Amino acid sequence: MSALAPDFPMFWGATTVSLLGNGISSAALPLLAATLSSDPIVVSSVVVVGRLPWLLFALPAGVMADRWDRKRAMWISDLVRAGLTAALAAAVATGYAGIALLMVVGFLIAIADTVFDSAGTAVLPKVVGGDPERIQRANSWLVGSRNTVESFVGPPLGGLLFTMSRSLPFLGDALSFLVSAVLLRRMRGDYHVARNALGDGGLRKAIGEGFTWLWRQPVLRSITGIAGFFNVASLAQTAIFVLFAQQVFGLGALGFSLLIAAGSLGALFGAAQARRLNRWVGAAVSLRVALAVAGVACLVLAAAPNPWVAAAGEILGGFGAAIWNVNQMSLRQSGTPDHLLGRVTGVHRLVTYGAMPFGALLGGVLASLSGLRTSFVAAGVIMFALAVFATVAITRSRVAELTRPPADSPSV
Repeated sequence: MSALAPDFPMFWGATTVSLLGNGISSAALPLLAATLSSDPIVVSSVVVVGRLPWLLFALPAGVMADRWDRKRAMWISDLVRAGLTAALAAAVATGYAGIALLMVVGFLIAIADTVFDSAGTAVLPKVVGGDPERIQRANSWLVGSRNTVESFVGPPLGGLLFTMSRSLPFLGDALSFLVSAVLLRRMRGDYHVARNALGDGGLRKAIGEGFTWLWRQPVLRSITGIAGFFNVASLAQTAIFVLFAQQVFGLGALGFSLLIAAGSLGALFGAAQARRLNRWVGAAVSLRVALAVAGVACLVLAAAPNPWVAAAGEILGGFGAAIWNVNQMSLRQSGTPDHLLGRVTGVHRLVTYGAMPFGALLGGVLASLSGLRTSFVAAGVIMFALAVFATVAITRSRVAELTRPPADSPSV
């Protein structure tokens, strides 16, 4: 790992410990919501509200990532998230936590998430030196960590802590944000964007430059659109997954957490094999394979007769998601000029993360109208349709064209 760059171990460590906290909360938050309501629409609404800031703040956050010190933006976001999560833990411990409070805190934390994510995505190429191969290696490390700690270690730990005390998982999440902030502060590189690359103009012009550049890149434009629908399908499942585990399979808190963790096994393998798969078939084909595998995983979950088959579907889905994420992030980071990367990331997140509330709402509505399994069938249909579209929109020649020019060439 140290061969990637001197600052990368700190960056990776900060990301990993923060992801561990996210994994703990990813199990504890829906468990807490499910203790407050058994209505699928109410439970999924907690997820919906927590994703709304990506619709409202992704674009300004991208501009901030191109105009501020990206490292500072990240550690300040961590401190804000630590304070909010600690406040939620206190409310849970004292019995004042309700659905409305979960929504408010989730909304505020997500605002800080938009800043952290845009800055973190934009800073990575500078951390590792900008070489496309290094960027892909770094993303393999990061996606592997995400699926180890956020999906494998974090959820069972969150479920276990929740059974001990409902406030403990949120205290753990707050601590993870504090540790992440400390590690980020120890990074020594300069992560400002060169002032002469920024140009003049206000917020609207800056956002417009990001939109215009992304729209002119066929591969990145297609990836952004596909990723938006990918997240609609994913959240249609995620938003009601706790009820699926409880009502269909009769699982408790720990069983639900272990079922979430199963997906990380496939994701770890996918992150480790992404570069090898790309050498065999290329990034364009890898992206199509990832979408098709994700579609199969959705249908396996829809038809699962027991938790063991559902776990197999989760493993398969994790594999597809990891291949997709390593490739789409690497292509965006290596193909976008540094002075635009924050804004392009903001536009990408507006579409992709902004689609999540609609996916969560879709999952809740389908589950209420037609049963919990219907959400998984709908997600599978969406994934297969995306795989078909990708065969036309993401080709080898277009990928080669995207990555051929220098990353710092003039843009808009």
